[in-house]
Amino acid sequence: MRYDQLFTKTLLTAILTSMVMSVSASNKRDSLNILNRIYNYQQANTAAIDSLEDQVYAKFRYHVDKRNAILWLIPSMYVMAKDERDYIRESYSKVLFTNAHDYDITNQLLSGTIRHNRKALPTLLNYMTPNIYDIDLYNGHMLSPFNKCNRRYYRFTQKLQHDGTTRLEFRPKIYNTQLLNGYAIVDTNTGRIIRTLLNGEYDMLTFRTEITQGEEGGRSIMPAKCTTAATFRFMGNRISALFDANYNCNKTLPDSVERMDSRELMDEVRPTPLTETDKHIYEAYDQKNRQDSMVQDTLPKKQRLWKKIFWDTIGENLVTPIKAESEEANFSMSPIINPMYVSYSHARGVRYKMRFRSQYNFSAHRYLTLNPTFGYTFKEHQFYFTAPLRMTYNPKRNGYTEVIFGNGNRISTSTVMDVINAAHQDTINFDNTDMDKFKDQHFSIINNIMVFDWLDIETGFIYHRRSAVNKELMKCYDMPTEYRSFAPSIGLKFSPWLNRGPVLSVDYERGVKGVNKSDLEYERWEFDAQWKKKIPGLRLLNMRAGAGFYTNKKDNLFVDFANFRDENLPEGWDDDWSGNFQLLRSRVYNQSDYYLRGNVSYESPMLVATWIPYLGKYIEKERFYLSGVLLQDSRPYYELGYGFTNRYISVGAFASFRNTHFDRIGVEVEFELFRRW
Repeated sequence: MRYDQLFTKTLLTAILTSMVMSVSASNKRDSLNILNRIYNYQQANTAAIDSLEDQVYAKFRYHVDKRNAILWLIPSMYVMAKDERDYIRESYSKVLFTNAHDYDITNQLLSGTIRHNRKALPTLLNYMTPNIYDIDLYNGHMLSPFNKCNRRYYRFTQKLQHDGTTRLEFRPKIYNTQLLNGYAIVDTNTGRIIRTLLNGEYDMLTFRTEITQGEEGGRSIMPAKCTTAATFRFMGNRISALFDANYNCNKTLPDSVERMDSRELMDEVRPTPLTETDKHIYEAYDQKNRQDSMVQDTLPKKQRLWKKIFWDTIGENLVTPIKAESEEANFSMSPIINPMYVSYSHARGVRYKMRFRSQYNFSAHRYLTLNPTFGYTFKEHQFYFTAPLRMTYNPKRNGYTEVIFGNGNRISTSTVMDVINAAHQDTINFDNTDMDKFKDQHFSIINNIMVFDWLDIETGFIYHRRSAVNKELMKCYDMPTEYRSFAPSIGLKFSPWLNRGPVLSVDYERGVKGVNKSDLEYERWEFDAQWKKKIPGLRLLNMRAGAGFYTNKKDNLFVDFANFRDENLPEGWDDDWSGNFQLLRSRVYNQSDYYLRGNVSYESPMLVATWIPYLGKYIEKERFYLSGVLLQDSRPYYELGYGFTNRYISVGAFASFRNTHFDRIGVEVEFELFRRW
């Protein structure tokens, strides 16, 4: 090849390469431009959503593809564990949007073929009102590709259409259960999303959602129609579901209609006719009801009663929440068999707990709640409970009076052994005698009122009755087997930055002798500051600092702080893990007359484990922990930790140190299985 031919070929190649790179750069810039138009359109129309009221019709259709005995144990799925394989459920609801992020849904009308019109696959309700412009699509999960804060998680490509729209395709940079793939059809000039298709997987559901947005004003950034096809798979069970939601329906029901079960009224308000498949499901349901009614009439009365008690009442409520409600009251109890109430910790072993929730409404601004919690630790063979009864008389000013009765952790005190050794002028070995352990029952009455928007005042008293675990040994040394204390208290809670900064609190408690046999005198102060700083992208920085000390411990044998204690029934990932010490031995909490503590944790959907092939796909959130405390007669204590949560479990691994010396390691495990169901 001659030199001039080679030069010409090289020049053409360079020109073509430059053109391709220019086009590629241009496409990238155009992609960024269309995203910026989407962001600007959302900002321009968000204010129009405030106080928007909507009527929503939703239809759920289920088909049981495969099922086995495991389905009986899944909350809300008990109703599909036998009999038919096709079900339908319809609802007509009123939705009131306080703003673009907060809304309240009230079911007014129900109809369907599921027994007692119960909810099945209730997580599908999260897909009912998606906000595609928000950071999270569905109430705390799924990072939206159309929010500016989440841009770094996705790759975008665009294709211009002939009708003046742009097809914007997106896919995650890493595969994770919090991310989606799909496309959106966008008005090229304005940036208004006309419709979008989302594919994802979350909480044992694989779903495909198609959303058609409204056309103008505030409704243009809210869905007008939403269709979701989902598949649930778990241990050999597979259920397919089809969910349709229609917004801005024309017919409005009066407010007096609430939770009415009526197919006839549903036929009048339904905005779209039933499909032939829907009609066949209803017809099969009606025919079965007629047959069952004829069979029931032939059974003896005693046999019908036993079937109702054993099958419909006991069997169902073992694995599903027990609920009852009326206009004035409501009650709920967690299922007796429920894996999410089982947890494990290095210190306490396996724990199980149950919760009850009840409320009686005297009026819209005055109501009574009773929310007891019960638990059992198998390693320590201890039963715990707390029963708070609260009367709210001014919810606007956070005004309430609360009575609490419960039994706390077994409190340890070395002071008792010191008193015995001093009296006998000897050192007695009390190892393995439980000499330092006391059972603790407590009763308190408090009243809280918000004086200003930034100040709450809490006043009341607390009464403790502590009884020795080893009473016989205490009697041998002429020591009391029981101690009682009565202490008035006052607490101040400051929120000078309202919801945009830390919450500061001061608590004071003084023990008084002579009230109902109280024999302990003391004075205790505690200071605490907590701040959960939300960071865009479902990230959270949790910070806590505090101090406490006794200024008068004249004859008190016990050290018992309110903000620095060992929790016998922790709440798990969403609460106590970020503000407590996981490996600190229980008796250490009660040995020092003062403490100075600090806790920091950082949470994000994608940190470390997300990048692990195959495993990272299922990690929902990760967290790093750093905690430290300074105690009397003890070296500074530190804890480092890492945790993650997914659809099955939350796991935290912790290591503790005293000064720079390693102390021990431990693990916390909470079952998350079906927690959102």
